Amino acid sequence: MPELPEVETVVRALARQLVGRRITAVHVCHKPSIAGTPQQPSCVCGLRVQRVWRRAKFIRIELESGMGMAIHLRMTGWLGILDSLVLSPPPAPSRKGRGSTVLQSHVRLWFELDGGPQRLVFRDIRTFGRVWCGPVRTLDALPALSQLGPEPLKLRTEDFVQRLRSRRGRLKSLLLNQKFLAGVGNIYADESLFAARLHPLADAGSVSAPQAAALLRAIKRILAAAIKAGGTSISDFLNPDGEQGWFQRRLRVYGRAGRPCVRCRATIQRLLVGQRGTWFCPRCQKR
Repeated sequence: MPELPEVETVVRALARQLVGRRITAVHVCHKPSIAGTPQQPSCVCGLRVQRVWRRAKFIRIELESGMGMAIHLRMTGWLGILDSLVLSPPPAPSRKGRGSTVLQSHVRLWFELDGGPQRLVFRDIRTFGRVWCGPVRTLDALPALSQLGPEPLKLRTEDFVQRLRSRRGRLKSLLLNQKFLAGVGNIYADESLFAARLHPLADAGSVSAPQAAALLRAIKRILAAAIKAGGTSISDFLNPDGEQGWFQRRLRVYGRAGRPCVRCRATIQRLLVGQRGTWFCPRCQKR
């Protein structure tokens, strides 16, 4: 699932292309992709885009007249602008040079834009992604958005320390809890815990204040580096240009079970935490 860096990469790319443009028409090909939307997507027709931003793993698009969209890519969603759109399935993609032709497969809905034939396209192979449309205030009140925790890149150290040490439960599970901390997912939780030398099964309440501060520093540093790298592309993530991110080249524990630790040469291990694969170094991250 795209996490905070991947969604931020998408938002920054789309903001450059969308702000100031008007949506002229909407086409829905797959109704489950708009399940739960407060209003039908046609409600945004004729409105100009004023802002594109991110909240946790959600893409937010604000338009004129207090209207907007909230988009969650989930496992395999992609959002970008295509110059043309052909709905017939293209040939099977290669791992290199996917380009716009491949991005035209699995299209679930698209928005026509003024100023030419370009379209804002939402595609989703596994159809878990969602697009909600309606008044911005209504979107803000959706449970999935209204219950989100603080943004890690903006969180003060003293607030994080207090929040963390007041909770119980496994540290990895808490980092994945979007009500506790918004936007961090499996990849960056594992990488941050490794950087801070904390075991994923450690009890959150037992983490010292210096350890908690070190963890937040690691989270911020790793998220910032991943954003700069355009995100992590391990399976399906592509940015709006159809290109992969490259932070996967800098992963130190995630997906490296059986390989030597880059720090101490012990063997990286994998376990399940809350049914999520979790990678760690048993020597650097002692419980």
